[in-house]
Amino acid sequence: MPEALDLVQEYHRNLPAHVREYLRQVRGISAEVIDLHLLGWNGSRITIPIFDRAGRFAFFKLAKGPNDQTDSPKMLATPGAHAELYGWERVLANPQQIIICEGEFDRLVLESRGFAAVTSTGGALTFRPEWAEALRDIPSIYMCFDSDEAGRAGAERVARLIPQARIVRLPEEVGDGGDVTDFFVRLGRSREEFVGLLEAAQVLPQEKRVNQSAAMPKQAGAARNEEVERLKRSIAIEDLIARYVELYTSGGNYRARCPFHDDRNPSFVVYPETQTFYCFGCREHGDVLSFLMQQERLAFPEALRVLRELNGGENH
Repeated sequence: MPEALDLVQEYHRNLPAHVREYLRQVRGISAEVIDLHLLGWNGSRITIPIFDRAGRFAFFKLAKGPNDQTDSPKMLATPGAHAELYGWERVLANPQQIIICEGEFDRLVLESRGFAAVTSTGGALTFRPEWAEALRDIPSIYMCFDSDEAGRAGAERVARLIPQARIVRLPEEVGDGGDVTDFFVRLGRSREEFVGLLEAAQVLPQEKRVNQSAAMPKQAGAARNEEVERLKRSIAIEDLIARYVELYTSGGNYRARCPFHDDRNPSFVVYPETQTFYCFGCREHGDVLSFLMQQERLAFPEALRVLRELNGGENH
């Protein structure tokens, strides 16, 4: 970890003046945000350091520089990269408002204009349920994705995970595939005009929402959603998982060796606040019910029965 942070700082110190100017003038990212988020240069690409929920360095996203005329991808990542939420520090600060956007540069553009913003490093269609849980208690949540089919689909997917979130529609002038950067930089729109878009944002219409039970195994069709949620709340996830692995405190969370793969370095994290778990090694994740299903190889009704038994054998 110290070596990784040293590399982050080294790349930041090496950021050339012409690349810094490109980030400011073409990308619309302020000098303060460039420095705060330690954007850097590895000799061939712009480096964007990504940190996980615990504040540890995870990997770099690598963006093309201003003079790169090759047909290589606009954005790459260093080996070992995975879908991560870029902006955990914003979520954990419990803001009154947050914007979920599409892409690291769009997030930094919004931050440059005073908006708390996060994005998935995995693209528009990748947004993990445990991220949604972490965001759920923020009073005002908005989604502003690119104006294309992937962006619209991504926004609707997040809206199903966070029903109170409002979808921001960018104006037609941004064009097909237009994004936040186009709005602020190419069109020269102001912060106040974007606030107007937030005020006009709407939640996903009810008819487009997918019933949460549809995401569950088919065997769960007869179970009432209210009972499922109550049973999941009936036992703390940390108490259940402690029956299978030894948990170590890590800040406000718990860490352990993952029970689902050969985990030499503890990479399995339990989040009591959201009652979820996530393994940074094998990427297994979920809640108390999905843990039981995976650990004990249970079908959904069987896992519900185990929860009932753990809750005193109640019968519903």
